[in-house]
Amino acid sequence: MEMYTLSREAFDVLEQSLGGKQRAEVLAKALETVVNNIQQRAKEEILEQKQLLHIAIKDELKQELVTRELFEERFKVIEEKFASLHFKMNLFIAIALIALTFATPTFVEFIKKIF
Repeated sequence: MEMYTLSREAFDVLEQSLGGKQRAEVLAKALETVVNNIQQRAKEEILEQKQLLHIAIKDELKQELVTRELFEERFKVIEEKFASLHFKMNLFIAIALIALTFATPTFVEFIKKIF
């Protein structure tokens, strides 16, 4: 922790004002202690406010953004829909190929020759 010390000029002014080095030292130490305590309390308050702000931001983001669990759940639903669509597409392609095969004139002639 950084300690605050009174500047030499300020100490000299105290010494002249109070009429002695001993009195100036007592007042200077008291002032330094007060300033150090204020700095320490300010740091603690800033740290506390930072933690509270961090928690508040985290809570707000949790409400606004999609969580991993929710994303995975929705992704599974979409994956199932794609699997169903894939099956239907394969079935359509198979039926279309069969229909095209039966509709070609060459195949029709071939069937006539067989029967």
